[in-house]
Amino acid sequence: MATDPLVSIIIPCYNAKRFVGEAVRSALEQTYSNREVIVVNDGSTDGSLEVLKSFGDAIRLQDGPNRGGCAARNRGLELARGELVQFHDADDILHPEKLARQVPRAVANRNQAIYCNYGFIDEAGRSVSANGACAPVSTQEDPVVFLLRNAGITTPGPLLWREDVVGVGGFREELACAQERDLHLRLACKGMIFCLLPEELLSIRRVAGSVSSNYVRVLDQHLKIVEQAHDWLEQNGDLTDERLRAIAGFLACDARSYLRFDEQEKALEYFKLAKRFHAVGGVDHAYRGWTRLLYHLIGPVYTQRLADWSRSWR
Repeated sequence: MATDPLVSIIIPCYNAKRFVGEAVRSALEQTYSNREVIVVNDGSTDGSLEVLKSFGDAIRLQDGPNRGGCAARNRGLELARGELVQFHDADDILHPEKLARQVPRAVANRNQAIYCNYGFIDEAGRSVSANGACAPVSTQEDPVVFLLRNAGITTPGPLLWREDVVGVGGFREELACAQERDLHLRLACKGMIFCLLPEELLSIRRVAGSVSSNYVRVLDQHLKIVEQAHDWLEQNGDLTDERLRAIAGFLACDARSYLRFDEQEKALEYFKLAKRFHAVGGVDHAYRGWTRLLYHLIGPVYTQRLADWSRSWR
């Protein structure tokens, strides 16, 4: 295995004229030199294509009809020549040392996906106070359980082996959002271990009205994600009690989130499904301390109202 493998940086672009130039420049300005930049213009109508054409031969540009971000990433994957792939979004910024810091770790640990911390910027590119520190994971921890119990690994965070991504079928194009969590979970089901490089190497732009900004829509996709993971694990004889508890806990936490958004019907459905996956119903993961006691005494709806009231008075 080469110590400096080619890395394919794949950027889908749909109507991102304001930001895509900066995103592409951050890919071209990587201090790691053995890389290619592939941009798939996903039917933009706002002038993004003209911005992309201005980079000339510095990027590999493919223009096509609008099919969605996942389809665009999969097309980029088909075009990629690199052993490693760096997925990048058209409104985010890779820090110059991202690949240089992650590639050596990836080469030294073939069964690991090396991911990084990130910061947030606003639409003007200014840093905002919230940070994106990710949870670390040890190689001894079950990667499936880790990914179900921890959020925060973004689409551009990890450096992935192209062979592994292709092996699990790439991105699921029918998902409206949460596609990165789905991909990472499927990789974990196949044995990939996610390991944190605790450095901020990426800036995520918060854009009003983006798909991921509607968190209820994200929650709506989660059942499809865990059902497929459950079926894969069951078919391969890898469905342990710990993993079933984690699936139930994932859904129960989502149910609590639904309640915070006043989506009571969806919340109760997720609580019911959590119990189907495991008898404990994810309560041990979704509730702590007094809220767990209240859950058993008065149920999830009133428990959440009291928890929200308590939080508002802190």
